[in-house]
Amino acid sequence: DFTVQQAIETITQEYHKAVTKLKLSKERVLGVGVSVPGILDIVSKKIVLAPNLGWSMVELLEPLKAALNVPVYLDNESMCSASCENWLGLCRDAEDFICINIESGIGAGLFLRGKAYRGISGSAGEVGHIPVDENGPICKCGNVGCLETIASINGMVAKACKNKKKHDEIETAFDNLLKNAREGDDECLSVFNEGAISLGKAIAYLINIINPQKIVLGKKFPEYSDLVIDVIRKTVKKYALNYPSSQVEILSSSFGEDSSALGAAIIPIRKLFGR
Repeated sequence: DFTVQQAIETITQEYHKAVTKLKLSKERVLGVGVSVPGILDIVSKKIVLAPNLGWSMVELLEPLKAALNVPVYLDNESMCSASCENWLGLCRDAEDFICINIESGIGAGLFLRGKAYRGISGSAGEVGHIPVDENGPICKCGNVGCLETIASINGMVAKACKNKKKHDEIETAFDNLLKNAREGDDECLSVFNEGAISLGKAIAYLINIINPQKIVLGKKFPEYSDLVIDVIRKTVKKYALNYPSSQVEILSSSFGEDSSALGAAIIPIRKLFGR
């Protein structure tokens, strides 16, 4: 697991590298935005849970402020991606949209009536834990058949490889899975199709409940969107109500894996403009 101290040291090193490279004086730095792959409590600012880092009830904000000696802002990774789409990407003209990040897990950032929606404590958007298959795999949250056990990168690799792998091995296994699918391997294609159908079902539920204008699929998704986006749209049409589904666009992000980092970098600018 990646410790909090390691995270602070890494961020501090990258901050000083960036400031030196750009020849910035400290007075010109508005602040540092940090994208966190987990649930943040919006009151205490603690990281409640970041399962892929092995973190639970972790304090990162104050130690990082002390290390950097500049304003620091934390936000959920998926909300950072949604902010990126809101300011720079496909959702500049949309008030009601959902950005779904597909990576080792699945999470979403929601904007409703032009504002980020976080829920009462900050955990809104945990769409990866929508149950889509009652006979599916056991999820790390303890439930069965959650969306991310089937449609995340880890879930698809587990389905294809039938065993657990380390993070770097998962990256390689996913690249091989995608390569084989592109070459027409039926088993590999079926893994992507199964993930797409599950994702389409979950998106249909979100459309019925939230009635968004756009749904943007990001992070790893653009790497394989051409294989599955038609399956997702077809599944949505099957499971969502006709009226709201006819009004929504389902799109692949143009930012890929950079969206959450860009969104985090935007936070200090948004604070300056009161947004």
